Amino acid sequence: MAISLTPAQLKAICPEGPASAILTLNSILARTGSVTHLRAAMLVAQLAASSHRFKSLADDDGPHQASAPFFGRGWIRLTGRRNYRDAGAALDLDLLRHPELVVAHNAEVAAWFWNAHRLQALADVADVDGCADAITRDPTPERLDQVRVLYERACWVLAGGHELAA
Repeated sequence: MAISLTPAQLKAICPEGPASAILTLNSILARTGSVTHLRAAMLVAQLAASSHRFKSLADDDGPHQASAPFFGRGWIRLTGRRNYRDAGAALDLDLLRHPELVVAHNAEVAAWFWNAHRLQALADVADVDGCADAITRDPTPERLDQVRVLYERACWVLAGGHELAA
């Protein structure tokens, strides 16, 4: 059975994260088979870093014109025609004609990406940098630092450390 986060755990990992993120996160955790605290910690840390602490579903720094419809959307920032095509085929969604559906299906798309890129294997060996690279392709040093901090905090919280701070 997959790990589920409580609102208190999310707050301890990511104080800026909205409580409304918990349902989506738990759905993604279940869809990805995050059955260990290491897997759950990696997923939560990577998603928090790529979504501005679960506050953004679209890349606010990316192009938003009709000529570039396959820019980063969702907590994993699905980007590129190929990713939209592959995710759409796997999820039975027409993401090539309606790329905006990535936002409406954020949990499904994030779980698809995680599973399709076999990120649980990287989570099992605590490869924070490898996982960040698979998601972002050449993450900045700042993003890597951010993910490492979130990952360490998530590992501590999910291993029961949050109860000590209560």
